[in-house]
Amino acid sequence: MHKGKFILFFCAFLAALTLGHAAQQIPISIETLTTKSDAVIQGKVIGIICKRDPEGRIFTEIRLNIVEQIKGNSNKKIFKMVSAGGILGSVRSGSVIAPKFKINEEVVVFLVFNSRGEAIPVGLNQGCFEVYNRAGKGPAMVRNAFHGSPKSTNSYAIIKRATGKFKPLTLAELKRRIKRAEK
Repeated sequence: MHKGKFILFFCAFLAALTLGHAAQQIPISIETLTTKSDAVIQGKVIGIICKRDPEGRIFTEIRLNIVEQIKGNSNKKIFKMVSAGGILGSVRSGSVIAPKFKINEEVVVFLVFNSRGEAIPVGLNQGCFEVYNRAGKGPAMVRNAFHGSPKSTNSYAIIKRATGKFKPLTLAELKRRIKRAEK
């Protein structure tokens, strides 16, 4: 195969793959995330534990050391939330659009409380923003699958660049939009 045709075919393949993932979700605006959420918390992930509920479903409990409670009221320093799925032993459960967390990662999460009083992210991965560039030059930045500058490993990055939606989002701007949506 000619090198140019191969590159064209490969790019078309990646675009189709990315569109398939993107089609699984309809983007939710920051303002809608805010109005649908009971709480918005900025925190650092200090614990991740996978468990089974009484019905046998796997879920992940994430503990955050609260940096700031942007929406809602809590006097706690540690906040617990849950997310469907996870890895328990050799069993993996969950969705490709479920939020993924890492220990020591700083995040902003939009949360709603379920009937059991557990905090869960609004819109799956859309309700979770990674905070980055803390030690680097410039302001703290945030991103998720649909807002902010994507990671280079993010499959949505190709579409964001192609559609001109590759726009950085500062933590300060995210907070400003949350406060404005609360009014």
